[in-house]
Amino acid sequence: MHIASADGARASIALDGGHVMSWMPAGETDDRLFVSARSRFGAGEAIRGGIPVVFPQFGPFGDLPQHGFARRCRWTIEDVSGPTLSAVGRLRLRLNDDATTQAQWPHAFVAKLIVGVTANSLTVALTVKNTDAAPFSFTAAFHPYFAVRDAFATRVEGLAGCRVRDSLHDGLVTEETASVLDIVGPLDRIYYDAPDRLFIRDGDRSMAIEKVGFPDAVVWNPGAEGVRARTDFAEGEERLMLCVEAAVIQQPITLVPGESWTGLQIMRAS
Repeated sequence: MHIASADGARASIALDGGHVMSWMPAGETDDRLFVSARSRFGAGEAIRGGIPVVFPQFGPFGDLPQHGFARRCRWTIEDVSGPTLSAVGRLRLRLNDDATTQAQWPHAFVAKLIVGVTANSLTVALTVKNTDAAPFSFTAAFHPYFAVRDAFATRVEGLAGCRVRDSLHDGLVTEETASVLDIVGPLDRIYYDAPDRLFIRDGDRSMAIEKVGFPDAVVWNPGAEGVRARTDFAEGEERLMLCVEAAVIQQPITLVPGESWTGLQIMRAS
């Protein structure tokens, strides 16, 4: 599925996973999202790259498979628009519980995903509504793989002072003291109560990342060994991507029947 704005910004989205696959800001010819040359596609597959939707479980922190089931489910189109006078290309998708999701997570829900592009920005918004008769809790994230020129010459700014859980060091929790996080090798870190505005500096390019409704942030790069350990990565691709994610991990969201939650991640390229 493709969307475009009147000024030429465009994105493509796979209905399998509700997965944003490509994003090109207006006037640019290079994709700002990375997708592995060895990624698998199709029903039930978890695409390696783009922006996976993580729901109802982040990572391995629960009884479900890694990152839950939303990124492996087929989403339904609710509405698509653009280019229009509003200059925004927009797509709205929906995911309802069914027998497959109930077998893994026995709760009734409706999840809606909105993807919008205009000028230099991409917005993704996830809304989850509890349509069950009892409360339920979940964790969630957007997991964007940003295309970078050299991950190990890239910096992330804005995380100083956060408590950080380092998954590569047995989940050790410390405080981030660096004002600039230099990416020099593999890392897998959760930043709790992170600022709502972060920056990626990629040579002469930058990316501002804003989040709403997501208290936490994740920075991830698998490094060379991590790439070799995963069959859906190609050799050397650790240098081509960096994940900076909006997430809710530390304190799960709890919804009572009829209640909704929304989280947004807004990316602005320059």
